[in-house]
Amino acid sequence: MTDKINNNTTDNSDRLQIIKSRMSERLLTVADMLGTAGDNLKVADVGCDHGYVSIYLLLKEIATKAIAMDVRKGPLSGAEKNIAEFGLSQSISTRLSDGLTALKEGEANSVIIAGMGGKLMMRLLSDVSLSKLGIERAVLQPQSELDLFRQFLRDNNYQILEERVIFEDGKYYFPTKVSFANGDSSFNKVLSQVEEELVSKCGCDDARARDICNKFGEHNLLSKDEALKAYLEHGKEVLESVIGNLDPDAHSERYNQVNREIEDIVAALKLID
Repeated sequence: MTDKINNNTTDNSDRLQIIKSRMSERLLTVADMLGTAGDNLKVADVGCDHGYVSIYLLLKEIATKAIAMDVRKGPLSGAEKNIAEFGLSQSISTRLSDGLTALKEGEANSVIIAGMGGKLMMRLLSDVSLSKLGIERAVLQPQSELDLFRQFLRDNNYQILEERVIFEDGKYYFPTKVSFANGDSSFNKVLSQVEEELVSKCGCDDARARDICNKFGEHNLLSKDEALKAYLEHGKEVLESVIGNLDPDAHSERYNQVNREIEDIVAALKLID
């Protein structure tokens, strides 16, 4: 049974526990990666669905303002009801928008986009000028095309600050914290460090090392994330089953592709074991 909010008697800490109980581990991780209490962020929550992320950010005092945005009217209507239930209608607004196109300059300095395909997310980030809008940081969680998405960030000189691996309901998710502002170049050193280790310890060439970082995330590899290890081991098992059913002569292109994917996983596992 869902807890009900009484705006006259329920204090902020109780509201925070209630909203946490309605959120998945994935969404809680995405929200917490954005910042800490007292950051006073103004957040654009793209693809807001129920509006839970915006509500959580306000109650945890990570953000002081939020705009819950969605391209569909249905989720926005539901988000409005939830925002009102938590007594936050003055601090969280809703807006019909395809990505960030309806956002005005200065309305937000940070963004959350989670649960969309990588190519769609790349399009949404490319449709607007993030610097002109005043967006400095984001947490982004693409559902697919992870390697293309990470390379997109690099091609646009965005800094990957942090990565996580979340296993939930039988699926793996890879939320990534990104800086769009010019800043500390030490985060590029993480990429260089991991690539150098892949070359020296695993025998990869430079291009292969970059491909592996794009696939699995340099911060995840550097931290030797246990969830990443489980993800890699499962992927290796699946691919070995696939390649066992392929004739290397009759299906040479597919066989070589799968074999290369296995070799990438083996190199990544060697780095984190």
